[in-house]
Amino acid sequence: MHLAKIELENFRSYRKNEFDFHPQGCLIIGPNGSGKTNLLEAIAYCSIGKSIRFHYDEELLNFEGQFFRVAALFLSDQEIEQKVTLTYAEQRKLLKLDDLPVRQLSTLFEVVKVIYCAPEDHLLISGPPRFRRQYFDLAISQLYPPYITVLRNFLHLVQQRNAMLKRNYSSKELSSWNLAFATSLAEVWKYRNRYLQQINSALKEAFKDIFPASADITIGYLSSLKLPLESPVEDIIKQLAALEEREKMLQRSIVGAHLDDYEFKLQEHRMRIYASQGQKRIAVIILKLLQAHLIERITGIKPILLFDDIFAELDTYHSLQIRNCINNHYQVFISSPKEDIRNIWQGYPVKYLEGIAQ
Repeated sequence: MHLAKIELENFRSYRKNEFDFHPQGCLIIGPNGSGKTNLLEAIAYCSIGKSIRFHYDEELLNFEGQFFRVAALFLSDQEIEQKVTLTYAEQRKLLKLDDLPVRQLSTLFEVVKVIYCAPEDHLLISGPPRFRRQYFDLAISQLYPPYITVLRNFLHLVQQRNAMLKRNYSSKELSSWNLAFATSLAEVWKYRNRYLQQINSALKEAFKDIFPASADITIGYLSSLKLPLESPVEDIIKQLAALEEREKMLQRSIVGAHLDDYEFKLQEHRMRIYASQGQKRIAVIILKLLQAHLIERITGIKPILLFDDIFAELDTYHSLQIRNCINNHYQVFISSPKEDIRNIWQGYPVKYLEGIAQ
C-alpha cells in the first residue's frame, strides 16, 4: 500500500494544501517551522484517527480555523483505491472510508498501516512506562485490530472496579468484579505475550546481517502482578484476593495491564541504565523496522514509514544500514532541515517546504 495524495484544510500550520506522492515516498526538506512534522502527522492521523503528538483533536486546528479536514487517497499493491477522510468540527470527529461514514475509528487499523519514527523515540526505552505501553498497544492493534476492543473493555472494567473500591461492597460483589477483571486481563496478556514472542524471535533473525547487535536485544514484560503472562485466570484472582486490604485502603486497582511495563535488554543488561543514547535510538529504529516486517507478513499490508528528522542523530554507517534494510520495499517519508539527507537517500523524490506552511 502507498499514499498517492493528501489534502489538508486547517490542519496545524496548513490552511489549504494538497500534495501528490510517488509510490517510493519522498524526502521533505525545509527549515524549522515550514510544516514538515505537521505533514507527517497528517499522514499518521489518517491511519490511527488521532494525533501522534497531542492528546486532544482541537490542538490540531489551525489557529484561524473552526474545523479541520484531512483526506488521503491510498492505493493497494493491486492499485485498488482507498479514500480516507477525517473531519473535526464542533468537538466532533467524522471518519469516512470511500465517502461512506464509519462509526468506529478502529476500522482504520484494518485499512491503513503507518509507522512513525521521531527524534524523541529513545524515550521508549528510557522514558516512563506509559510511553512503552502506548507504543506496544498501538503496535499490537495494527497487527491484531481486535486487541483494540479487548484493551478498551479492560480499561472500562478498571474504571468500574475502582468505583466499587471507593464505596462499601459485599464479598460477593468483589468476587464478581475480580472474576471479570482477571478474565479481561488474561485476554490482554494473551495478545501482549503473542506480540512479544514474535518481536523477540524476529530480533534474533531479521536483521542480524545488517544490525548484528539486534540479535542481542530482548524485550521483557514487567507484570505489576508479578505473574507470567500465560497465567490462568484462577492465579490472577488469587493475587487480587491477597491485595484486597491494600486496594480497599487506596480505593483503586493497584495492579493490571494499565500499570504493567516493558523492559529492553542488551546482552542481558538493562538498556535504560547501561545503553548509550545512540544505542537506544538504533534499538528503537530496529524495533519499528521489525514492526513493519511483522505487519506485512501477518496482515499482507505494507506499512508506510515516516521518519521525522531522525537521521540528524545517526552516523552515516547506521543511516546507510537503515536505507539498505528498507531497500525501496516500503513507501518512506523522511523529513529533514538539511539538504545533505539526499546523500543517504539518493534517487528519492524531494519536496521542498519554505517558511511557514499556508
